[in-house]
Amino acid sequence: MSWQSVAAISSASGVIASLLYLATQLRQSNRAAAVAAKLASTQLLSQFVDGLIADPNLMKLWLKGRADLESLDDVERARFANMCLKAFWFFSTAQFQRRAGTLQEDDWTEFYAVIQFWLEGEGVRAWWRRTGRVRFGKRFARFIDDEITDMRKSMAERA
Repeated sequence: MSWQSVAAISSASGVIASLLYLATQLRQSNRAAAVAAKLASTQLLSQFVDGLIADPNLMKLWLKGRADLESLDDVERARFANMCLKAFWFFSTAQFQRRAGTLQEDDWTEFYAVIQFWLEGEGVRAWWRRTGRVRFGKRFARFIDDEITDMRKSMAERA
């Protein structure tokens, strides 16, 4: 075997080892990004719910508005709308992460359950129709519209 052959084999081995190392690092980086995304999303939702828990008046407002948007006075309606807007920003982010592939399917299932819970409230659906929908991108708006349509169909079938 010539020295040129040995050099070529050594060079190829080095390239292969470097590629394997980079692939391992990339896999670890992707896992770390997924964990960070999950933690950030969970923290956002947790902070939101903590606010409801800590303030009984805010919880009453949310329950009242969730049931019937028309039962709120102007100030309450504005506060409830901002609560919905904040929650739907969170939902939009989770749905974007799912589309981008940075949110695991199990994690999406958890977020989806929260979205469904919110959409079960007639007051939330009324907020979405009146003012919420226009504040979001077309993909997310279509997603929520489809969920509401599916929910109505499901409710009609149960009746």
